[in-house]
Amino acid sequence: MLAIEVELLTGRYVATAYNDRSAAEWPPHPARLFSALVATHFAEETFAEEERGVLEWLEQQGPPAVHASDATLRDVTTVFVPVNDVGMTNVDAEAEAVDEARVALVDAREAGEKKAIKKAETALAKAEKRLAAAIARSTAVPKGTASAKAGAIVLPEGRVRQPRTFPSVTPVEPRVTYVWPSADLTDSRRAAIDQLLARLVRLGHSSSLVAARLVEYVGEPRWRPSEDGGRILRTVQTGQLEALDRAYEQHRETEPRVMPARFTGYTDQPAAAHADVTESCFGSDWIVLRRVGGPSLPITAAAGVARTLRKALMLHASEPVPEVLTGHSSGGAPSTHDHLAVVPLPFVGHSKASGALLGVALVLPRGASSDERLAVYRAVDQWEQIHRQEDEDTPRLPLTLGAAGVLELERVEWGSTQSSLRPATWSAPATTWLSVTPVALDRNPGDLRSREADKLQRALGEARETIARACQRIGLPAPASIEILPAAPLAGAAKARQYPPFPELQGRTRRVLTHVRLEFTHPVRGPILLGAGRYLGLGLFRPGRADD
Repeated sequence: MLAIEVELLTGRYVATAYNDRSAAEWPPHPARLFSALVATHFAEETFAEEERGVLEWLEQQGPPAVHASDATLRDVTTVFVPVNDVGMTNVDAEAEAVDEARVALVDAREAGEKKAIKKAETALAKAEKRLAAAIARSTAVPKGTASAKAGAIVLPEGRVRQPRTFPSVTPVEPRVTYVWPSADLTDSRRAAIDQLLARLVRLGHSSSLVAARLVEYVGEPRWRPSEDGGRILRTVQTGQLEALDRAYEQHRETEPRVMPARFTGYTDQPAAAHADVTESCFGSDWIVLRRVGGPSLPITAAAGVARTLRKALMLHASEPVPEVLTGHSSGGAPSTHDHLAVVPLPFVGHSKASGALLGVALVLPRGASSDERLAVYRAVDQWEQIHRQEDEDTPRLPLTLGAAGVLELERVEWGSTQSSLRPATWSAPATTWLSVTPVALDRNPGDLRSREADKLQRALGEARETIARACQRIGLPAPASIEILPAAPLAGAAKARQYPPFPELQGRTRRVLTHVRLEFTHPVRGPILLGAGRYLGLGLFRPGRADD
């Protein structure tokens, strides 16, 4: 086991949340600790090989559990900070030119072209010469008498001030412990980590002074990695140290930068509470595309949006388009395997819910192979490459919806602040599940609105049996209770009869649509997608409470 305790010497922690510049980060993300250790390693004039080796080992240990107390967010106040010495403006520009020349030289050497290497070396030498001259001019003693105006702009009170915020939290207990229960901490690794921790002085902002040490941790961590965790923390994975090396070569601590990281869900629920939870066949590691432009669409447009988005993915996929995307075998028959579900995500379940579609999730089966996952990722990447503007990380993806207009989507890269776009919202273990979009029944049960009692009871019984089989088809047990509902059970959702016929294609068997409430004997983990439209956003359920 490996356990690292970080004590906050000032009693507070200052660091900006990755997705909100006005919010504070808590608990401190594991990736931030790793980056602090890397910075500590490179701060030495001579880099110890055993330290680099233990950092490469640490990045392979997976996300740690985290023990951290509750924390109080301090009021965020905007302060106006003087900019750097304005007399150094030319120096900054020349330094940036040197960095660009160095990157060009690295690229040329990787390409292996002698002429390009020679040209890049010449350009770098000239840039370094200009930088040296700029530094000399900026630091030289003036030959004549400097004017008062020229001197005033050098002083902090005479410089332009820019707004800055320093979000901070004050934890109940001023320490955080990171725990890797399965890590094999040998004596040599312990010694190398001890060296790094002894020199670690801050975590987050430079005002967050810390003391860190190895400890023997016993107890239950507060936060643990979980697929359906509602809190997103940045963690590390194999290759993190190299990614930080590359990032440093690009910015040389002169440009705004984003810490490379993997985004992992965490939960504060005890592990025992989820030990025997049955999971559906659909996974929780979604690709989420949020709406950033175009028409605001109602929940009833879900299947149409999903169908159009699937076509767009197939258009950008490698040939032959894989079965995980098409939902059909190479011979054209419907796939007998679980495949990609395209699931529009609406705003429902809140007193002010509108039912509008906030985004779309690409939901792969839990058992999807690495090749199947890669096929989906490459299709999204190819779509993004076509529409990416210069220096744009996550481009807007246009989805043409005919008369409805063009919906603009953007991949959510680091998790979302919107609850409706978080996988955990739709996947958390529960015994009660409520339909958000109606289930397209696999078999026609008869008239669910019949005024004849016998016909109505037969139709309801047939519908319940069909839904029970649909639950078992996606890996869940048959529910203890299945209630066929005449109206939508969640605020913002629409009645089944407000949806267009499914499927829309002429000549296809039209499915009966109905809302449903499910009750299981034991908690089950979603996402739950049931019925003939489950791969196109119909039959989407959301965890509920027993009294819903």
